[in-house]
Amino acid sequence: MNLIEQAIESYWGERCPDQSEGCVVCEAWRAYDNLVTDNKVANNLFLEEMVLRNAPPLDPAIRTAISKLIVERKIHDVDN
Repeated sequence: MNLIEQAIESYWGERCPDQSEGCVVCEAWRAYDNLVTDNKVANNLFLEEMVLRNAPPLDPAIRTAISKLIVERKIHDVDN
């Protein structure tokens, strides 16, 4: 558990076993989860941009397909 998660748990409480609409604990954890997810997506898109910036130009349809695969986490390490 990282320091942010510890702070959320200390202030609002542990995650509820079931998410409930209107529960302030659930809302706090949902907001945190959304920030973490947004950060992961942004990092993936940044890495994609860095890779593509150094590659030959791609057809826009291929670029869109690659972005979709990254965002939907439908990629894997083909060497493992």
